[in-house]
Amino acid sequence: MEQIAASGPSPERLAASAQVAAILGPAMGRLSDMERAAFVMRHYEGMGIEEIARALGVQSGAAKHTVFRAVQKLRRALEPAVRAAR
Repeated sequence: MEQIAASGPSPERLAASAQVAAILGPAMGRLSDMERAAFVMRHYEGMGIEEIARALGVQSGAAKHTVFRAVQKLRRALEPAVRAAR
């Protein structure tokens, strides 16, 4: 018989996703209000740096740095989960 690929994620993938979600929520809570807003606008809403800068009332360089800082903090928080999944 031919094998048919499962349509959903594997149990391992579901467990890894749950672990990431459990880390991501508290990590997002540790970002400053500006970092969290900039990160959400960039990575969830798909806004460009100029749009983020206007929304936050800052220069584009400051908006770019704020997004970068948020990403760095979240990467550090998620790094143990990523390492464990390898």
